[in-house]
Amino acid sequence: MPEDEIPPVPELPPLAGEERALVQKYPMPKGVPDAEVNKNLLGAALDVSTTTIDKWLVLPEAERIPFVERGTNGRSYVFRLSVAYAWRMARDAEEAATRQHAEDATAQLRMELLGGSIQDLGRAALSPKEQEQALRVEKEWITAAAARRDFIRASDVAQAFEEAFVAIRDGLDAAPDRLARELNLPPAAVETIQAILDDVLHGARGAVEDLLSKD
Repeated sequence: MPEDEIPPVPELPPLAGEERALVQKYPMPKGVPDAEVNKNLLGAALDVSTTTIDKWLVLPEAERIPFVERGTNGRSYVFRLSVAYAWRMARDAEEAATRQHAEDATAQLRMELLGGSIQDLGRAALSPKEQEQALRVEKEWITAAAARRDFIRASDVAQAFEEAFVAIRDGLDAAPDRLARELNLPPAAVETIQAILDDVLHGARGAVEDLLSKD
């Protein structure tokens, strides 16, 4: 082969089974070629740190990021770029669906806290004049309670709760990578921190789910 000739790129084997179905559902952007990459290149491609990839690699087998070759001492993991990308997209879609479910449940709870359905049923039995009087009395009570700061609208509380939970979740997700960069922590320490924060978030999520599941 002439010295200035570029060697051909090795052809990758065809995908099969679950990996093929996953890539068909979440294909890479048009024009992006598939390739086998190491952990550093995969992190650059998916815009995540190698610490995050290490976290994905220690997940239970059914949830773990797929790889072509397992890393050993002195040898990096090898990943199929198209499969890793599709796995990341599927994971993001599942997390988005979980968040949407939580937001829908929170909105439903907020409606119940506002008591709209109960009040509407009660008012339906009143005459128009009685309904007007009941609304006026309720408005005067709310105004007086708000002036004493004894009353906070349920919608305001629910909105604040939603915003706080999103901020906490995002902060906990970003904390391990930030600590790794700023404190130069070893991967083992970062994994321990991640496990602790995951437990905290899981506990908070469980408490919210328990609240929402109550009759």
